[in-house]
This record gives sequence, C-alpha cells and structure tokens, in this order.
Amino acid sequence: MTTLRFVFDKEKVAAAGKTEDELLAPMREHAAKYGIDEPEHGFFTKDGEDAMCVITMAVPMIVENDPGYINFLSKWPLNVDGEDEDCIDSSVRWLRKHNIIVC
Repeated sequence: MTTLRFVFDKEKVAAAGKTEDELLAPMREHAAKYGIDEPEHGFFTKDGEDAMCVITMAVPMIVENDPGYINFLSKWPLNVDGEDEDCIDSSVRWLRKHNIIVC
C-alpha cells in the first residue's frame, strides 16, 4: 500500500488567500487519471503493482509546476509499505540542486 498525505499549514494557506481544496486540485486531477483513492481529505492511497509509481510521480509534478507549493505544507509524508519519506525534505533538496529558491 502506498499513501501520500497533504497536511497544510492553515495560517499560510489563509494568508495567501488560497484554500486547501484549491491546493489539492492538482493531486485530485492526477488521482482521477491513475485510479488513486482519496478516502480522507488530503489523504491519497493506492494498492497494487503500480501504486508507488503513480503516487510518487505526483510529488515532482506538483513541485515543478509550483516550487512555492511546499511552503503551504506542514507535513507531506509518503508511505510505501510502512516506510515513511518526507516529501517536503526531498523536494527542497531537488529544488536546491536545480538552483530554484523556495523558502
């Protein structure tokens, strides 16, 4: 089972005049395309052979389209078969490697 949870910093989201639903829209579009479920608000899950691939490919897609996106998140854990990875941390490393300023 692979899961990706979006936990937003409510104050930063509100200060920017955005909504969580607006920020979840890219993931929801991706989820609809690849059969990923959202059983809870901001919690995406998929099981099966392609689960890790189709869920994890959303992370760089979202960050590349909007490098500042990670600033709205307080947590962004990816869990693959019980092992967690911090997608905020990995995204910041990728953005810095490519000389994109995010914070």
